[in-house]
Amino acid sequence: MSIRPSRDAADARATLDAEGLAVLPGVLSADATADVRRRLFDACAASEADGVPTRGYAFDPDHHNRRVFHLFNLDPVFVDLVQRPLALDFVRHLLGDDFLVSNFSANITAPGSTRMQLHADQGYVPPPWPEHPYACNVAWVLDDLTEENGGTRYVPGSHRRGHGPPADAEIESVAIEAPAGSLLVMDGRLWHQTGDNRSQDSERAMLFGYYVLRWLRPQVSWNTMLWPETVARLDPDFLHLLGYYTGNVEFQIPHGRRAAARPPAGLAQGPADFALGVRERRG
Repeated sequence: MSIRPSRDAADARATLDAEGLAVLPGVLSADATADVRRRLFDACAASEADGVPTRGYAFDPDHHNRRVFHLFNLDPVFVDLVQRPLALDFVRHLLGDDFLVSNFSANITAPGSTRMQLHADQGYVPPPWPEHPYACNVAWVLDDLTEENGGTRYVPGSHRRGHGPPADAEIESVAIEAPAGSLLVMDGRLWHQTGDNRSQDSERAMLFGYYVLRWLRPQVSWNTMLWPETVARLDPDFLHLLGYYTGNVEFQIPHGRRAAARPPAGLAQGPADFALGVRERRG
């Protein structure tokens, strides 16, 4: 049985804790959803033009599926979405206040796309996993999610198992159904996969904001991936959200006069105990 969508944030948080995921419909209007979707497909072309392919990644089973990375370079709408207050409220609910944006990418299934391997987003963490996640995904649904068009699939209750799925296991997953304009939030421990697109002519586009505990290395290297002109127009607080200025000791080690980048004075301070790992997770 697919997860029940809810427009109430408190109800959605309770569902997220119980089921490992939550769906909030109507977060983007129809017009806003169409605009973001158009800008995503423009970004597909811009990514290819910049030499960053949108097909053929090792974690996809075929060349039908498209992925778009480098989104912050390609359109400011993606910078806006990844830090929307509602999205970050759910991130803080799962991870506490000390988190990074680890990645922000798009996944577009096309007719003929087959299922991705079942996985958990924090699969790089050795088991046994603790009772709280190290990561979470907040997805923006740009087309109706259906079982036919490759909607994300999940294994109910899997976020409580304390480990990721065995690589060779045959485990049945359930399709998530959600209308375009929804927000889909997933606990980083949840077992899930891109579904197979069995439709005749329906593409399914989603944006995925991936957030991790602040001491974890991001999936992408923002310091090398972001174009200089992108960095110049981004707000310092947003760059800090990417971990652009810091390692996992935050600001305790200064950059020095010859460093390529130094944080603004207003950011150049951090909690004295961060590197010691003794603070309360949600403190």
